[in-house]
Amino acid sequence: MIKFPKSKCPRCGRNPTELMINNNPLLAGTSTICFDCIAEMIDEHNIDKVDLFCRTYNLPLKPDLWIELNKTSHGAALFKQYTTIILEDKTLQPNLYYQNQTHDLWAMVNKEWLKTRSFAELLARLEPIKESYTTRGQLKWGDQYTFEDILQLDSVYTRTIKANNIVNPIQKEAIKTLCKLQLQLNAAIREGDSKGIKDYSSAYGIMAKQADLENMIAETKTSDITTVAELSDYLEKTGFQPKFYDGFDRDEVDTALHDMNNTLRKTINESTSIQPLLEEMARKKQEAEEDKQTKEATDVTSMQDLMDYNPEETEEVAHEADSDVTDLKFEPDAPDDLTAPVKISHEESKELTGDGNKDLTGGDK
Repeated sequence: MIKFPKSKCPRCGRNPTELMINNNPLLAGTSTICFDCIAEMIDEHNIDKVDLFCRTYNLPLKPDLWIELNKTSHGAALFKQYTTIILEDKTLQPNLYYQNQTHDLWAMVNKEWLKTRSFAELLARLEPIKESYTTRGQLKWGDQYTFEDILQLDSVYTRTIKANNIVNPIQKEAIKTLCKLQLQLNAAIREGDSKGIKDYSSAYGIMAKQADLENMIAETKTSDITTVAELSDYLEKTGFQPKFYDGFDRDEVDTALHDMNNTLRKTINESTSIQPLLEEMARKKQEAEEDKQTKEATDVTSMQDLMDYNPEETEEVAHEADSDVTDLKFEPDAPDDLTAPVKISHEESKELTGDGNKDLTGGDK
C-alpha cells in the first residue's frame, strides 16, 4: 500500500496534507505540492496537461488508464488514484520512469475525447427537452423511431433540402422517404442482413428516380473547386508543377517517390532476365506503330480496293509532249514577269543559238 508523505504544502500552505511522491531524480530531496494544488494547475480533461504531470514526476503516461479513471474520479482524488496504481504496478519496477510511446497520436485522441465529452454534456443538458423533441419528431417521421434516429433523420433531411434548394412539396416528401430508407439501409448493413440490404437498396434507387435526385445534384454542381480531390484533378489535368520544388526530398512523400524510382531503376539495371522483356516491349511498340500506319493508309485506299484493281478500267494518264516544253520562249525583258514562258517555233530556236551545233552559251554541243 502506497503511503504518501504528510506535511505542509509549500504552495497553498495546507498543513497537514498528503503530498505527491517525487520520482524525478533531478528533483531529489526537494519538497512537492499537494494533490489539490496539482488538480488546480493541471486540466484533468487534457491529455497534454496530464502528460506534463507525468513528465514532471517521472511517471509513465497511460492515457487509456487515465480516461477510464476519469469516468468515476475527479480532482485531487483522480491524481492520487492514478499515481497509486502506477506506483503499485510491479511490471514497471524496479526502473520506474516516464514513457509515452504514442505521444504523436494523443493530440488527435485528446481532441476526439474533448468532442465526446462535449457531446455527452450536451445530451445531458438536452434531457429536459428530449421528450418533447421526440414526440414532435415521431409525429413527423413515425412512432417507430428513437430520439437518436430522429436526430439523424432531421439532420440529413435539413442538409439535403438546403443544399439542393428544394421547394417542391412532392420532392420534399420523396426526400423524407429517402432519409427513412437510408436509415433502414444503414441498420441492415450493421446487422449484416444481406436480403434487407438488397431490398432497401432497390427501393432507394426507385425513390431517388422519383425525387429526381440525380438531376437536383447535377444542377447544384458548379465549376468551382470545392474539394481537395477536385483540386488535385484540376492540377493534374493542367500539368501544374510547384515552382518551389527544387528536386530535393522535402517530406515523406518526396522520399517515398525517390525510393520507388531508385528501386525500379536498380531492378531494371541489375536484372539478368530483363533483356527479353525489353525486346518484347520494343517489338509490341513497333507492331503498334505499323498497325497505326496501315490503318492510316487503308483509310484512304482499303485493301478491298487494291484486291479489286483492274488495269483495263484505269483511265490513261495524259502525257505531255517534249515539244510543249522545248518550244517555250522566255522573255527576259518582260517588265511584269521576267520568267514568263513564251512558245516559239523550231526555226526561232535555231536563230537564238546561231548554229544548230552550238548551245545557248556559244559552246559546241
